[in-house]
Amino acid sequence: MRNEGTTYYLICGRLVGRKTGYDCFLFQEGEWQEDRGWVIMDRLMGYDPSEPPDSPYRFGSLSVLDEIEEISYETAMLLTGGKA
Repeated sequence: MRNEGTTYYLICGRLVGRKTGYDCFLFQEGEWQEDRGWVIMDRLMGYDPSEPPDSPYRFGSLSVLDEIEEISYETAMLLTGGKA
């Protein structure tokens, strides 16, 4: 069932994620699992953990921002086998 408040993402060209409010989930091993590693939010913020803590490039990294793209509900359905 489509949830109008949910946004779907393709991460690194292979991992499907979804975000509803502040709740994020990744589609792994055939099911939706809570994104406990901040995979979605880190990419949406361009967070680069390889940069030093005081670096101005730690957030807003374009290369990290490029790792995530918003996809449609229909595309998410296709990629998750109808479990979006």
